[in-house]
Order: sequence, then structure tokens, then C-alpha cells
Amino acid sequence: MGHTRVRGVVFLGLVAFLPLLYYLAVVGGVLPFGAILLIAIRNIGNASILWFSLIHLTIYGVALYWLAELITRLLIRVAGAHVLPATVTVLLLLASIGLLPMFGAAHGQIRWMNAYALYASDTLR
Repeated sequence: MGHTRVRGVVFLGLVAFLPLLYYLAVVGGVLPFGAILLIAIRNIGNASILWFSLIHLTIYGVALYWLAELITRLLIRVAGAHVLPATVTVLLLLASIGLLPMFGAAHGQIRWMNAYALYASDTLR
């Protein structure tokens, strides 16, 4: 498995499951990158939410890409010829992070849900 593929797979795992801070006035919480992307897509008509989400996506996208590159270099250095099982292990760890409850607050109400329930729900409007 090549360096580029490993980095891409790790980046997609980070995008799907790593919780990131996202706050907009009185609404916010810790959301995965994909959830922030869904908020931007679903609020394309609202310029302030769209710009706020796009700024978050740009900053977090660069940071996650850099983190994926760092993890990939570490995997290749440590695992050597066994990069595929090491990459699968990293993805399983990232998927288990998605099971942790994430904090979300909206107008004084706190909701706890994991990434899987968040993607399946209609709360990201």
C-alpha cells in the first residue's frame, strides 16, 4: 500500500470520526469534520452559517491533512512491510472514537450522541 493511499485512508478516517470544536453564537459543540460539511451544505442559503462553516472546514481540513501525513509517516516507519494491518488498526481506533458521546449544545440544551447517531439523525440542518 503506497504512501498516498495510506494518507488518503487515514485522512478519510479522521474526517469521518475525529471530534472537532464548532461553535456559532449559542449553538455548537464537538462535531466531526463530516458533520460540519453537512451543516455547510444544508445551510447553503444562509451566508453567515455557510461562511462560518467554510472557515472551519478550511482550517480543520489543513490540520487534518497534516495530521494524516504525520500518522502515515509514523505507520510506514514503524510497520514497515506491514502497513496494511497497521492502517486497518488505525482506522478501527478512529471508528471507535466515533462511538464516544460528543457534546452538543443548542440554546441551553445539552445533547450527547455519538458520530454514528449524529450522521443518521436530522439534527445537522
